[in-house]
Amino acid sequence: MKLTLIQPSVGKIANKPYIKSWTMEPLALATLAGLTPKEFEVELIDERIDELPEIYNADIVGITIETYTAKRAYAIAKEIRNQGIKVIMGGIHTNLMPDEVIKHCDCMLVGGAEGGIWTQILEDFKNNKLQKKYDSNSYFTKELEHVTPRRDLYANKGYLPLGLVESGRGCPFTCEFCAITSAHKGKYRYKLVDKIIEDIENIPQKMLYFADDNFVSKFSRTKELCDAMAPLNKKWFSHGTINMANQRDLLKKLQKSGCSNLLIGFESLNEQTLKSMGKSWAVVKRGYTESIKILRDYGISIYGTFVFGYDEDRPEDVEKTLDFAIEQKLCLAAFNHLVPYPGTPLYSRFEKEGRLIDKEWWLKDGYNFGEVSFRPKNFTPQELSQKCYDARMKFYNFSNILKRVEFSANCRDPFRDPFQALSFVSANFVSQKGIKQRQNWPIGNIIDKYGKILN
Repeated sequence: MKLTLIQPSVGKIANKPYIKSWTMEPLALATLAGLTPKEFEVELIDERIDELPEIYNADIVGITIETYTAKRAYAIAKEIRNQGIKVIMGGIHTNLMPDEVIKHCDCMLVGGAEGGIWTQILEDFKNNKLQKKYDSNSYFTKELEHVTPRRDLYANKGYLPLGLVESGRGCPFTCEFCAITSAHKGKYRYKLVDKIIEDIENIPQKMLYFADDNFVSKFSRTKELCDAMAPLNKKWFSHGTINMANQRDLLKKLQKSGCSNLLIGFESLNEQTLKSMGKSWAVVKRGYTESIKILRDYGISIYGTFVFGYDEDRPEDVEKTLDFAIEQKLCLAAFNHLVPYPGTPLYSRFEKEGRLIDKEWWLKDGYNFGEVSFRPKNFTPQELSQKCYDARMKFYNFSNILKRVEFSANCRDPFRDPFQALSFVSANFVSQKGIKQRQNWPIGNIIDKYGKILN
């Protein structure tokens, strides 16, 4: 029997290359393939890179979906089902919007595929007993089953030169706007350290990306993992939280394990905004400055992310935050407008307040990346979008890249540690190009160069 696994694109512009920074290895699908019994032949089709076939040669198809890929996934699923092939859907959007997703597939998996549920789905399919919905969230355990991903399926796809690993899933914090928190109900699950190390030892890439939602969710376990990673001589980056700056012992272990960069959601310099977000535990500007210095002392460069559009935010705050990011010489930064992801407390609040411009913005024809889908208090939607775009472009202009050369972290001695310096330069110029490409990129549709919808 043949199983085809599909990674849908966000959307495409005909005859134009897909955005390179959006082409990391699809770890979730490789993990599904690793869970699949050997009696199934497995094929991976990644629409970001591959052309979709007109006729699907498969017994059953699995499609992973996020909110930004949902519309495109539904269109692909419709075509496949019209050919008489069963479609299974899973991914974070099924957790957020199960009542929507179930209308577009023959079978929906809510929650993770580990723990035997994926093999049960395939067994039921073979026996013509496939159920409409399977839900793995009903038996939550802290330990997450380790599965060896089928990385052989990545061959010749041209993904970014990063080896993706997952050591844990979910995040214990409860930020109002966060889809991760809502999808995982504020829970965190982790894999056994020895299994993670076993996986890393089979990855050829020198640079790893831990696709964890929060790599430092549990400090004691992170220390254990770092100790085990230290002898592997790998460089890696992932997601962290600013409160780890208080953990000097943790930072030492991160440094020894090869940690090169951590993405930290600063979100705002405004204490009232942080409280509105549900991040009152985070520090504001004075604390940020001190924390950044501490992280640099341990050779960790920082990818800072900021969010604008809360009621306390004003247009001048975008410029102030940009100045702060340059002044602090952040290695990378993202200046994002607030997105009301469905299924989050933020979405529910905006819906009650009548502030959503389109309740199903992710399904709307003509919706583009960078478009603001709600009514901010102190900006017009268009102004907020433009302010964020301008901040990104200014942060990554050549003069500001030079200003952010920081020899204690971003560009340590280029003769003794050329990897860090080359990473800084290449990441900044790739980001600069990606910003221009992403703005107004079509969501959910294939369009021609004139903007006409082709699908």
